[in-house]
Amino acid sequence: MDDAIVRRFDMAIEVPIPPKSKRREIIQAHSQSLLETKSIEAIADNEHVAPAIITRAAKVIDAIKNQTSDASKTFEMLIDNTLKAQGLGGINKKTEGDLPVSYDPSYVNTSMDLTKLLSGIKESNSARLCLYGVPGTGKSAFGKWIARELDKPFLLKKGSDLISMWVGGTEKNIANAFREAKDEGAVLVFDEVDSFLQDRREAKASWEVTQVNEMLVQMENYEGIFIATTNLMSGLDQACLRRFDLKLEFGYLTSKNALRLFEVEAKMLGIETIKRSVQSAVESLSRLAPGDFAAVRRQSRFAPILTADDLFDRLRDEVAIKEDDGDKKMGFLK
Repeated sequence: MDDAIVRRFDMAIEVPIPPKSKRREIIQAHSQSLLETKSIEAIADNEHVAPAIITRAAKVIDAIKNQTSDASKTFEMLIDNTLKAQGLGGINKKTEGDLPVSYDPSYVNTSMDLTKLLSGIKESNSARLCLYGVPGTGKSAFGKWIARELDKPFLLKKGSDLISMWVGGTEKNIANAFREAKDEGAVLVFDEVDSFLQDRREAKASWEVTQVNEMLVQMENYEGIFIATTNLMSGLDQACLRRFDLKLEFGYLTSKNALRLFEVEAKMLGIETIKRSVQSAVESLSRLAPGDFAAVRRQSRFAPILTADDLFDRLRDEVAIKEDDGDKKMGFLK
């Protein structure tokens, strides 16, 4: 809207996107008790859910309730399709706040005691952390763990949530994310921040500069807990890096922790016996990360793992397909 037109209004009132807690209340109030708690949480994750979408879906359900065998599923489908038709994404049915049962911060290969770090964050209730390192080392999971231990909501934003095709859209999405985290009192995590936080000296378009500027402003003014994760440290904007209170590298599992995690995962799969030869093989397996265990765990849903040898073979296969980065250095090291 033209500035001259805006000036002619007696009053301008902003109606911001409701925080997730309020969206949850709206859904509960208008869903006629048809939705389960898990469905309500999944729908509330979409910041574009409006009361009108919920009430419209409720009216449709009321009209066809005698023709549907599962009103809850149909209700969810109607909302999902409406959001998608409006280009507002859909319902993300995966709960981002869930941690693997086997998660333990002591497995993380880093230079700092993460339990002590948590104590410091709890005392200050404010932190700006940049977690970097190879994929699968537990950077985002650490953010989830902090949220769980501090009993705070967990708000994860990926590049697809923030990057917009419209000029100024990315900056708006970044600002909205920080606002939502503030309203919710949430632990805010920007995953793969390198996708929109590249060094401005290398920028080829003005919007590449303005989105980094917006990030700088929001970080400077944010007083909560903010975590950025990246696999590519070298190309990040230097001014943004200086705004982080702590930059912490997450590396591959140590031999000791690889075996510890292997034993825990094996027990979860119902494997009681681990031969010494397998234990030695696990300890000698380089470039093994917690994410490899997660991948193998997903495989077990449709391809059951029955022995320790089979578990090791699958982990070895995951490691084998990784790019050989043995001579590469992460972060500031050269």
